Amino acid sequence: MVSNRAKKSRTAAADDDDQFERDDMLLAIEKLQEAQEELEKVNEEANEKILAIEQKYNEMREPVYAKRNEVISSIPDFWLTAFLNHPTLGDLLTEEDQKIFKYLDSLEVEDFKDPRKGYCITFNFKVNPYFENTELTKTIKFFDEGTLRSTGTTIRWKEGKSPADARNDLEKGNKRPLNLSSFFSWFGFPPEGTVEVEQDVVAELIKEDLWPNPIELLNNEDDEDYTEDDDDDEGDEDDNDEGDEDGCENDDE
Repeated sequence: MVSNRAKKSRTAAADDDDQFERDDMLLAIEKLQEAQEELEKVNEEANEKILAIEQKYNEMREPVYAKRNEVISSIPDFWLTAFLNHPTLGDLLTEEDQKIFKYLDSLEVEDFKDPRKGYCITFNFKVNPYFENTELTKTIKFFDEGTLRSTGTTIRWKEGKSPADARNDLEKGNKRPLNLSSFFSWFGFPPEGTVEVEQDVVAELIKEDLWPNPIELLNNEDDEDYTEDDDDDEGDEDDNDEGDEDGCENDDE
């Protein structure tokens, strides 16, 4: 009898302990939830302040970008060269695309008022023999679920000048290697000018790689040429160490 009472007592004590642990766990979870809610409020406030700062500095950048575009417009084929020197974007330009890019007057990347919502890329073209548009845009709009909408200008190609016409010429025997891609297909042809996707790689490369400091890409080719010439000069200097101090030969002699 005593043994049964002891067993019941131990069982009751174990149940009390289990209940105590459950109560402690529930209390801890409630406190954790309160802390998480407090943290989310702080994060929300931080996001609002960060947004305000981004908007402020975006406004400050606008006149500087305008000044930069003014200078760029005086450099022949600036954007064509920058695109071609980019390790990925350069591969997207066909020979025909490069001819069209010679008419590219300016490029602009502009965030939405709320940068978290998206941005717009604008290509401003001079009057050209390829299409009627003087402005081609690509608008990227972000959605909360992590997808985006990519919308491009419908290009009004002049007769016989669209990439499709160029492909037809190639298939009929043009000597240029067949290339079914074109940078301008990125804008989308009707009725597919708008697509919803998870990522627009070309738009990201233009916004994040090309736009912030295109002069780096402009210098790529010059730097490579300089390096090769510099290496040659160093070799000449080594060969002429016993000659004049400047390492140069006098052709008159």
